[in-house]
Amino acid sequence: MNSPILSISDCYVRYLGKFLEPVVGGNSHWLLCWRASLHGWRADQFHTRCDGKNDTVTIVRKDTYVFGGYTDIPWGNSNSWGETTKAFIFSLNNTEGLAPFVSKVKKEYIGKAIRWNLYDGPQFGNDIIIADDANSSKYSKAVLDKYYSIPASVKNSDKALAGTSMFFNVDEVEVQLS
Repeated sequence: MNSPILSISDCYVRYLGKFLEPVVGGNSHWLLCWRASLHGWRADQFHTRCDGKNDTVTIVRKDTYVFGGYTDIPWGNSNSWGETTKAFIFSLNNTEGLAPFVSKVKKEYIGKAIRWNLYDGPQFGNDIIIADDANSSKYSKAVLDKYYSIPASVKNSDKALAGTSMFFNVDEVEVQLS
């Protein structure tokens, strides 16, 4: 896989493969759909390259923290919600020094697992929101809010993923087809 985020640590690809195996099988292939630093930071670049694509993995880096999400349903820009039981968010390197973990979409929120928003990039419920111009806009968000489960080992769900409970600038984000 050609990913500047995942190439930081050999174990990132292994963990991500384990997380994906139950939903896509053991033969994941990786194909870059969109990388903000390569294709542009604007939400319209994300939508142009990723809308209509199934089985995508969004990978985000903020400082040393690496997290993201998976969805089996295609991205779109209809300003509505996507329903799926298979979506999950994950942490590969977090503020609490925990081992990589997965947070599955809660049963009561499967109808709001994914947000299709013309004016933003990938969104997983209200837990991960990648804003338009995410490298210069302070409107990206990554908290274990309410749409996805919070692992028992997480002490501070507001800061576990990106190191802050506030909106932040993203250092890199990419979407891979799995």
